[in-house]
Amino acid sequence: MIKADYVPGQVIVRTRGDNSRALASSDSFADKYGATVADKFDFGQSGLIDKGELMQLKLPAGMTTEQAIAKMKADPAVAYVEPNYIYKLEPNEQGGGQPQPTPPVSNSAEPNDLVPELWGLNNTGQNGGTAGSDIDALGAWQIHTGRNDAPIIAVIDTGVDYNHPDLAANMWTNTGEIPGNGIDDDNNGVIDDVHGFNAHAQTGDPMDGHGHGTHCAGTIGAVGNNGIGVVGVNHNANIMAVKIFDDAGSTDSAAILRGIEYTTRMGAKITSNSWGGGGASEAQKEAFAASSALHIMAAGNSYMNNDLYPNFPSNYELSNNIAVAASDRNDKKPGFSNYGPTMVDITAPGKDIYSCAPGGGYQSMSGTSMATPHVAGVAALVASANPELTAEQIKERILNGADKLDSWKSRVVDGNRLNAHGALLGHAVGQQQG
Repeated sequence: MIKADYVPGQVIVRTRGDNSRALASSDSFADKYGATVADKFDFGQSGLIDKGELMQLKLPAGMTTEQAIAKMKADPAVAYVEPNYIYKLEPNEQGGGQPQPTPPVSNSAEPNDLVPELWGLNNTGQNGGTAGSDIDALGAWQIHTGRNDAPIIAVIDTGVDYNHPDLAANMWTNTGEIPGNGIDDDNNGVIDDVHGFNAHAQTGDPMDGHGHGTHCAGTIGAVGNNGIGVVGVNHNANIMAVKIFDDAGSTDSAAILRGIEYTTRMGAKITSNSWGGGGASEAQKEAFAASSALHIMAAGNSYMNNDLYPNFPSNYELSNNIAVAASDRNDKKPGFSNYGPTMVDITAPGKDIYSCAPGGGYQSMSGTSMATPHVAGVAALVASANPELTAEQIKERILNGADKLDSWKSRVVDGNRLNAHGALLGHAVGQQQG
């Protein structure tokens, strides 16, 4: 019995590379089951298992997903087989409204777009908050504010409004592609992928018609000190848009695999993953593990302990991922946030987070989806300042540089709360309790 929702009539299957019966083409394997190959995926040579072929199959009429999985699991040529799971963005993250930001108080040491709504970056106690319950962005910016030629950070989400006036200058540009000529100039399999990839529709246009991805991108890298809107963790950034959801906030495992595959092929150093749910996917775990990037992942918004009730992809135990819970402006856990003293690595601001909205606007949203880009933004800041660091080394700096809070010690590893200043230094500089 498959517990999660999935696309009927499809499976994701990995054949074994060490089995002579699997060395035939993917079409030959599909023919054996009367299926057709809908897509194939390649994540390089550093995955979790021996290398056969990973593919999405469309099953023949009359064969159910359950029947196909049962037959293929018994096939010695198969390493694993799973449904094409369905994923939907959680409703409490949808947000609403597009208020204009409050002009900041003048301070020459701060960017002119550090508005009071950005308590997660600089909490002075505004709106009932606790001074210092933030990521110490001001301390970090004394060291580094980012670079437009920095390593790529991919926002794997609903796309990004790459024309937003607070994001356009910080979008990654594929220099191997000639915009609008209808040709795959760089031979990467995607036509006119100037600012990223729409993995859901399989086009080169990752424009966001939903809002979730644009909001996350703004937290990571809204242009700093430009006198408009808000500032991101990185004043200057190199943001790649990878759209895995449709504009209604729905996707499937195949689209997710295409999105991860693209970030790996195009050299992303950091990925921000503000999504989750569905079943555990060996294919997705393999895709993340095979990448050299650091993957930042939302812990989920189901009020649950992830140590007891796993959330994916954040529960994959990998050396190159970080699972993120959400905290509020008083360093407390909002009711919605998942947690886990061993399975969630860190918490970051995720309640009433103000950022960009499609069409040039701004809005406030809440969720571990909003906490995740704070951590991803800090990871990008560290990578920008230290491009030689590996994913594991960036992860180590973020966790070593976190504040250690008693109030979070039973909820996340070591009571870690994100501190951008500490991450850049590689050691804790903020609140150390207990």
